Amino acid sequence: MSKLNLANLRVGVFAGGTSSERTISLRSGRAVCEALARSGASVIEIDPRNSRKTREALPKIDLAFLALHGKGGEDGTIQAALEQAGIPYVGSDVRGSRFAFNKVEAKKLFERSGIPTPEWRTVDKKNWRKLKGFPPPFFVKPLAGGSSIGVFLVEDFARSAEKIMQGLNRYGELLVERKIEGREFTVGILGKRVLPVIELKPKRKFYDYRAKYTPGMTEYLVPAPIPQAWRRRFQEAARKVHDVLKLRDFSRVDLVADSGGRPFVLEANTIPGFTELSLLPKAAREAGISFEALCLELVEMAWRRNGKT
Repeated sequence: MSKLNLANLRVGVFAGGTSSERTISLRSGRAVCEALARSGASVIEIDPRNSRKTREALPKIDLAFLALHGKGGEDGTIQAALEQAGIPYVGSDVRGSRFAFNKVEAKKLFERSGIPTPEWRTVDKKNWRKLKGFPPPFFVKPLAGGSSIGVFLVEDFARSAEKIMQGLNRYGELLVERKIEGREFTVGILGKRVLPVIELKPKRKFYDYRAKYTPGMTEYLVPAPIPQAWRRRFQEAARKVHDVLKLRDFSRVDLVADSGGRPFVLEANTIPGFTELSLLPKAAREAGISFEALCLELVEMAWRRNGKT
């Protein structure tokens, strides 16, 4: 349990917003609010979708807990606003948030730092037909965003051409990423600790939106049934990603491993799902950290980072 005295601490929990991940964010925010309230904090729920109410709420809080997924929450926008207002907040700063949110910038950093990541390229309406020379299977993804929204698998270029064009009409530019045949894993970071590895076994072709949020569509193995050497390798990769992107407090790194246990990093999530059933809390629980204790520890990190006692 955190040593922080919550009696007079007013925590603003930011959730909802206007991104495509609004529904998931509201779930995360509700879980965090309940956990912090049980711990004795004074909690104010803030939905940035209403800018006027958000501005009115800022002077009433001492610290912000961000459960705001997607655009506006994970891209540095809310972080910049809170810094301007002088309000401490949980999670990565503006720079780290921006680099992790933009999949292309993140991949460039991975490559420069020697972190294995699947082969990739970007396409737009002018050059997308050149994908005929990029052998499937491969994934097509928006350049930013989470929850696998807008992500699809291409196994035959001709059959997927119309879907690719629809994606370009919606997003303007897309990331194309080679599909690594292997097993899917995720590794959480909490402060200076690397949490237990979780294996994801979706019942669909990949871990898409339905597999993530439909009960029974994915099996979660906590801890992952893998050799110790693999576990160490995956955790080292996750820690390196967290450090290279200059993230702080917490993150969750998704990766796929080939048959030899070589990890290929897909992305880092700066504000992953935060319900009691979400992946980071699952890993924390395996490490002996309850959901309440997890929320409290993050609040304490942000509070003390800003010289508060």
